[in-house]
Formats: sequence, C-alpha cells, structure tokens
Amino acid sequence: MARSIDEIKAEIATAFISQEVVRSAYGLDDNATFDKAFSPISIESVLFYIVASCIWVLECLFDRHTAEVETRIEALRPHTLRWYVSKTLEYMHNGKFILTNGVVAADYYDVSGLTETEIEKKRIVKYAVATESNTQVFIKVAKSSANGRPMQLTPNELSGLEYYLSQIKDAGVAIKVLNEPADKMNVELVVLYDPSVLTAEYLTPDDADEEIRELKITSIDNDADVITAAVQEVIARLPFNGEYRNSDLMAAVQAVKGVEVADIAVVEVCANGSENYTPVVGYRRPYSGYYELNRITIKGRAYKVAE
Repeated sequence: MARSIDEIKAEIATAFISQEVVRSAYGLDDNATFDKAFSPISIESVLFYIVASCIWVLECLFDRHTAEVETRIEALRPHTLRWYVSKTLEYMHNGKFILTNGVVAADYYDVSGLTETEIEKKRIVKYAVATESNTQVFIKVAKSSANGRPMQLTPNELSGLEYYLSQIKDAGVAIKVLNEPADKMNVELVVLYDPSVLTAEYLTPDDADEEIRELKITSIDNDADVITAAVQEVIARLPFNGEYRNSDLMAAVQAVKGVEVADIAVVEVCANGSENYTPVVGYRRPYSGYYELNRITIKGRAYKVAE
C-alpha cells in the first residue's frame, strides 16, 4: 500500500539528517531534527518534497498494477462459476470474433476501432449469475431496461449469447442459459394506521359486516402512497437473483411512519411465464433472477387505541 507523501518525505529527511557528514557541514548537534534545522521552504525541504511526491506516484502506480493483475487472474481463472459470469457479461452483441483459419481463437472480442462507449453499448447483458448441477452450468441473464430494471433478452440477442458461450466454454461442460420473464408477484397486506399521520381512501363499498376493507393509504403531509412505495422499494433493492424474504417486507411496512400494526396476508409468485401462483413461505429466490410486482392489495382500517 502506497505511503503518504509526508511519510516518504519524513523517511528521506531522517536518513539525511542522520548522516555525520551532513551534521558537520551544517553545524548541527546530535539532537537536531530535520524540521527544527530546516525551514519548510528551504531548498532541502522543497527538494525532498518533490522526490517524495515522485516516489508516492510510483507506489500508487504499483498498487494499481497489482490490483489489476489480481483482478485479471481472478476473472480469467477457468472452470469457476465466476469465470462464466465474467465472460457472459463481456458478451458483445454483433461483436467481432478473433478468428484463426475461420475458427474462433480467443475468448474475447476484437475491439480495435471501437470506443469505450461503443463497447459498452454492445455489451447488452447487464445481469448474470451462474449455478451448476453435475456437469451442467446454468446462467441466469437479463439486460437493463430504460428505468434500470432487469428485462428479458430478445430471441436474437439470446441466440447470439448462446453461440458465443458455446465457443468459449470449457470442453465437456454443458451450458443452459436462463433468459426468463420476471417472476410476477402479488402482495396483500393488512394495515392498521394512525389517522393523525395517514389518511385512507376506501376502494370497496361500505359494508357494516366487514371492518377490514381494501383501501389506499396516503400520507397527510404530501399525499404519497407510502405503503405501496415501501413494498416497491423492497423489491427494487433486491440484487439480481437475490432472495426475497417476508420478514424484510414486514420490516419495511412497519417502518412507515403512521403504521401501527401490519401483517402479511398473502405473498404469491408465478414464474416461467405461468399464471399459476404459489404462496411464498418465508423466503424465495426468483427463477428468472428478478421480480415484477403484478398487484399490491392493502386492506385495513384506522387504529383504535382502546378496543
């Protein structure tokens, strides 16, 4: 790790002032230190600062070079799931392969003549995670939508990715690319709210026999749909292939100002383009790698201190 300029200069100055010939030439006693003997603007101090600055730059370059080498070694190590993820993210749609006698000869593209912006635009896969079963590697992938959320690759993009992986994969390893639409999620909550902080608009007819009814809860301060926003935030914060947990959703809803009591009535999910929803018990990892909220239903009433 690179030392600071002051640390390097202090080491140079200490070595300089410790020399007998230097103390004799400057008429210094044995207890003299560099800072006491020389002004910060003296020629010696300025020269040492310049030299220390040059050494500091060199040490920073060495640190950066070491980090880059370690990163490349980690990324290029074959037969690991990290390697497959790294290569999947490097896929360039309509990229130019490096060929030898018409055969793909490298696991990277020819990017000569392309700018960094053009290279990044061609790298359409923005999300990838790899798992394995026996000798088969499963890679979940997605590109990025305009709002920064994962979305499915087109058939043409998927075909190009699969061909690319078939050319650079390790021999004997079967690869299955999972390019699926988002797992759809329905959420139903029961919320008892503080009417001095939150207000509600009932969405179902007034029914004397049904105290808990569907409603829309908003903040009195700014009319924001705070409960829906809290649910959406929980899903949006999940990393690609991240595990959803009912406990995280409950904590987020209960943290909303004005929510006195909250409960999860239903969280159900369907995947792989199906319309058959199954309940989430505790937690669930998305089949596609990401979720999409299909419906949020909030039922409840004002909280009563004494009942």
